[in-house]
Amino acid sequence: MMTAGSLLALAEDSNRIEVTETTIVGLLVVASLVAIAARRIRLPYTVALVLVGLALGASDAFSSVHLTENLILLAFLPPLLFEGAINLDYDQLWIRKAQVLLLVVPGTLLASLVITLALMAVPGLAARHAFVIAVILAPTDPVSVLAIFKSAGVSAGLQVLIEAESLFNDALGIVLFLLAVEGAFPIAGQEPTLTGAAADFIREIGVGVGAGVAVGLVAHRLMATLDDHLVEITLSLVTAYGAYLAATRLNGSGVIATVVSGLLIGNYGMHRSMSETSRVTMVEFWEVIAFVANSALFLLIGLEFRFADLFEGRTATATVVAIAAMLTGRVGVVYLGVRPLARPIGPPIPKAWFPVIVWGGLRGSIPIALALGLAQPTIGGVNVPAMTFAVVVFSLIVQGITVRPMLSKLGLTAIEPGA
Repeated sequence: MMTAGSLLALAEDSNRIEVTETTIVGLLVVASLVAIAARRIRLPYTVALVLVGLALGASDAFSSVHLTENLILLAFLPPLLFEGAINLDYDQLWIRKAQVLLLVVPGTLLASLVITLALMAVPGLAARHAFVIAVILAPTDPVSVLAIFKSAGVSAGLQVLIEAESLFNDALGIVLFLLAVEGAFPIAGQEPTLTGAAADFIREIGVGVGAGVAVGLVAHRLMATLDDHLVEITLSLVTAYGAYLAATRLNGSGVIATVVSGLLIGNYGMHRSMSETSRVTMVEFWEVIAFVANSALFLLIGLEFRFADLFEGRTATATVVAIAAMLTGRVGVVYLGVRPLARPIGPPIPKAWFPVIVWGGLRGSIPIALALGLAQPTIGGVNVPAMTFAVVVFSLIVQGITVRPMLSKLGLTAIEPGA
């Protein structure tokens, strides 16, 4: 027999479920209307979402919804990574693998160094704290730029350079963040060492690759046992989240695991285990999932940003310095690192690509997730989450809006033969 207390609890649970469903439906309605309007006024969809989110946030609409580290990393990130990985042009990736690696490893490290040195000029920020903020801001996330690339018919080689960089430097950025936090805020009796940091780095990468390969191969073998697109799509969904969860449970990189499993399914499993109908259905399914995830994520970024938080302590100063350093570091990465070394280690990169690679290195969800994951959000008088939101919003709006005119001016809006 149900008591009054249990009935009340059931009613409260039902009310929470209804509020959650109403919020989700409301967000999807807004996202759909924004997509329709953005197409008509030729504004990048993700930029339009952020702008609408800023407007709704200022009016306290959807005030019950909040971005959290776990929401981004566990809910949004796996499907976005998996969708990007299964559609990545593996032939182009293999051809340009050394150039991608150059952007990912030395590029991310150089960007982190430049931002660190710049932030050290902000009063009250020690070098170790500046480095934490720098590795938060280093990973790129060019989702909105890639959408423009696809609609404009940009070369597959240019798309691969930017997309592959973002897929892999997300993992490197998260590992660097964990190591930076350990160094900046050591636990008593657990002082970090260079050897320990190197071991942690190798473990994160190794476990991530191993988990991704294992989950991807198991999924491939299961898909090969039947020709049923519903089951195959379900297995792909399990693969995206399963690889991420398996790696994180084993103290490895969930990002790398999801990317590796996606590359296996997209470039091996889909061609050897699926019929043509199943492959088409799979691609369309993940396009929808990525659209919904991106729509919710970029809308929530706009909703969560609070302009007033920038006036807390030295946050505004640090934000301006970080934006300038982020852009300067990107120029250095591309023109001092990639450009002189690109030809000896891979096919030629046309001169017109370099400005796009610089300007296409937008910041997005990963920096926000890392900033929200800080146990101590204010460092040296700087509200790190507020600063990170401001940098990301600047990047998405300013760089996102100006990429298409740049492509047109450089003559990159038609597919280049042989590129």
